[in-house]
Amino acid sequence: MILKTSAVRRIAGRYPFGHSGDIEDAAPGLAPGEVVDVRDEGGRLVGRGYFNEQGATPLRMLNWDGGEIDQKFYRQRIRAALERRRGRMTGTNAIRVLHAEADGLPGVVADQFGDVLSVQFRNAGVERHREMILKALREETGATCAFERSDTGERRKEGLELVSGVLWGTLPERVEFFEDDLNLHFAPMDAQKTGFFLDQRDNRRLMRSLVQPGEAFLDVYSYTGGFSLHAAKAGAQSTAIDKDQVALSVLEQEAAANGVRVSLRWGDALEQLAALEKDRRQFGAIVLDPPTLAKRKDDIPRAKRIFTDGAESALRMLTPGGHLLISTCAHYIRVDDLLDAARVAAGAAEAAAEVIAVTYQPADHPHLLSVPESLYLKSILLRKE
Repeated sequence: MILKTSAVRRIAGRYPFGHSGDIEDAAPGLAPGEVVDVRDEGGRLVGRGYFNEQGATPLRMLNWDGGEIDQKFYRQRIRAALERRRGRMTGTNAIRVLHAEADGLPGVVADQFGDVLSVQFRNAGVERHREMILKALREETGATCAFERSDTGERRKEGLELVSGVLWGTLPERVEFFEDDLNLHFAPMDAQKTGFFLDQRDNRRLMRSLVQPGEAFLDVYSYTGGFSLHAAKAGAQSTAIDKDQVALSVLEQEAAANGVRVSLRWGDALEQLAALEKDRRQFGAIVLDPPTLAKRKDDIPRAKRIFTDGAESALRMLTPGGHLLISTCAHYIRVDDLLDAARVAAGAAEAAAEVIAVTYQPADHPHLLSVPESLYLKSILLRKE
């Protein structure tokens, strides 16, 4: 496969994605996901990668030295990923083992919860090599059982069917793990994505450190309520809002199992915020953490309006000295977008606020300098004056 001259410098600089406009020529008859040698127009080797002519991103680079893509390659990449995380993760037995391109394996996401591994294959290349990858994961992680949640829309763009199910071992109905002093669980085939949002771990701990015993805490777009449970363990009076009744049911079970109480409100987040505001409720700390609102650049204006509306209500209900965490998991939304939305919201709410911190994803979700897309989780922490 030949790259256009205009794309060589970027891709040779360890940027892993080659788009259709970057490709000068490719051999006919290549199977989707086949490993190809990538060269410049002069024939010099740039590296090797998966190629899928029909994919949204046709080229996904694997290496820049031309080495073989075999069992040894996958074991080395997984071993390096585990070594990268060694010593970084404390207080939990649940970590992200593989973070796709950021761990040198585009299209593979794997989370481990104790002895249980959750795996996601997102493109045609890793689908072709799934047996080698699974063998390497089993050997390197030591997981006694594993399940697959390759049911994301990205697979359809690659011409692949959605797949989920047991990969090896006996999968429990409930996958159990711990985070600090909380015992948590999820149903592997019913939970969102790979099972649990591990990427908010640091922010959960941050908000817990800020709440006071007896203080009212509001968790907006709570899902299974990780923020709510941490705050309740610190003595706060937690309230969780979500439109997913199954997730709220899990939260109710986990609250009982951990000896805390969380009030549940089912429904649309903005409508529930308006109802709380109408009831003149006040909170010492609030989290606004919606699902992905911008899957494309064109979605950014709409997403900012939702953040602004939510933050306006939150700031009105926040007590002076209280904290508001606004978070996004969308790559296309920048920190500046969150700050802009919060600034407009504060003006509408006639509230003054200080930016206390800007936070990003935790260490088991690495952000590579050469891969801007590997940075996706961004949050701003505000303190109301």
